[in-house]
Amino acid sequence: MQALLNIIFPKNCIFCQKKGSYVCEDCFSLIEINPFQFCICGKNKKTLKCNECSSCLDGLFVCTRQNQIIIDKIINKYSNIKDLSYVLSLIILTHFLLLEKDDFSNFIIYPLPQDNIKRIGFDKTKEIGKIISNKLKIPLAENIDQVENKNVLLLDIAYTDKMEDIAKQLKSNQIMGLVIKKH
Repeated sequence: MQALLNIIFPKNCIFCQKKGSYVCEDCFSLIEINPFQFCICGKNKKTLKCNECSSCLDGLFVCTRQNQIIIDKIINKYSNIKDLSYVLSLIILTHFLLLEKDDFSNFIIYPLPQDNIKRIGFDKTKEIGKIISNKLKIPLAENIDQVENKNVLLLDIAYTDKMEDIAKQLKSNQIMGLVIKKH
């Protein structure tokens, strides 16, 4: 069945049109993945949260560097191509690899609910969350009630006020944000 689908709807790189995948290895290598952890305000390297940050989060993982057209295009196409969740998950996992951060055993991942599920047919953050949960061997929370009194990775595509609002509501031990991009 999959072979037939590939014939009828072939996967071509959304950038260079090379056959085989939606983002080929060459184009993926052009993505600038953050090798550092910055505080939420972005001023201090390797600090989860400096004294100047007024965020409700205890820290924020921003996986890519700012102002990348390639990331914006992947995120824009993601509404139409569900399989791009693998590419976005690979970006997150590569970010953690560069940080040498691989132990999230005491965390639960909570993908922030999306508003446009009916329009696009799937929950974008939940699809990424499933992959990250599986690869990092951490539980995936289906609803906000499952994250109380736990260490939480709040997952979203981009950092927004919505993440701050949810972090404000939570009664959790440690709340870390996890986003593909910040702006």
